[in-house]
Amino acid sequence: MDRNLRTFLAVVRAGNLTAAAEAVGLTQPALTKTIRRLEAEIGAPLFERSVKGMSLTTLGEMFLERARAIEAQWAQAREEAHAHTIGALREFRIASGAAYHMRIAPLLVRQLAQEFPDTRFVLDFDVAGAMLPHLVTGDIHLLLGALFDEPPEGIVTERLLQVMTGAMCCSTNPLARMATVPPQALEGGRWVIYKRDALMWQRLAGFCLQHRLSEPQVVMEIDALASSMMVVKGTNFLTAAPTTLRPMAEQAGLVVLPLEQPIWTFPSGAWMRRSTRGYPILRRSIEILHQLVRTETHHSGELSMSQN
Repeated sequence: MDRNLRTFLAVVRAGNLTAAAEAVGLTQPALTKTIRRLEAEIGAPLFERSVKGMSLTTLGEMFLERARAIEAQWAQAREEAHAHTIGALREFRIASGAAYHMRIAPLLVRQLAQEFPDTRFVLDFDVAGAMLPHLVTGDIHLLLGALFDEPPEGIVTERLLQVMTGAMCCSTNPLARMATVPPQALEGGRWVIYKRDALMWQRLAGFCLQHRLSEPQVVMEIDALASSMMVVKGTNFLTAAPTTLRPMAEQAGLVVLPLEQPIWTFPSGAWMRRSTRGYPILRRSIEILHQLVRTETHHSGELSMSQN
């Protein structure tokens, strides 16, 4: 990729010249000269310089969007050439959202590792919205999570299931003995929620508003779903999580409440770059995912999209 663009993106990400120069292997004077040359070529300043660092001008924000697109295309072109030359990926990086955390993603990686022994695997956990930029830039190869909006240019999706976010509680909670739980039964509940999902509180609040309940009382935010379940066990706390996690919740001593209406429902699946979709390891990943979704959603009492 063009050195000027690479330097520009380094300054944007670092926010200051010293860190950016170190990132691209230049001296600070050389980096400053490169940025000035780029601005001269563009015909206007891209950065505002202050004691706090480097911030983008309005034109710089516009230029950034194009620069990121060029970076993504360059990364995909290199990736295609590399895969064509050696026929395989040396490293395969996956990011997984909450519905896949505890069973589907680990089982996928385990199966792939057996079938592609020469590939090194990296599995991260985070929500799709946070990881999508990393997919676009080529930092990850496969993203599992909510399907929202239209995919960015060069990104394609494969729908796997319809996720329902429900309420869970300890099996000793009086709510666990109800055959059907109306929304009003959740009034005054104290919630433990998944910290990484920035929309979880909004979804809970929307559910409460829709059913004329008080604003949800969130007493704890936790970075791991398994830890959330352990905190709820033995208490009257509630937690919200994808109902596909029912088997793990039951193992932890929790019950998925039979709500009259789920807290939230949304389509979910796999995100990948169009340039890599034809790779053997990507094609096999999608095949395995459909198999796992059928199995896991059957065990959890859910219906996968591939069965519709």
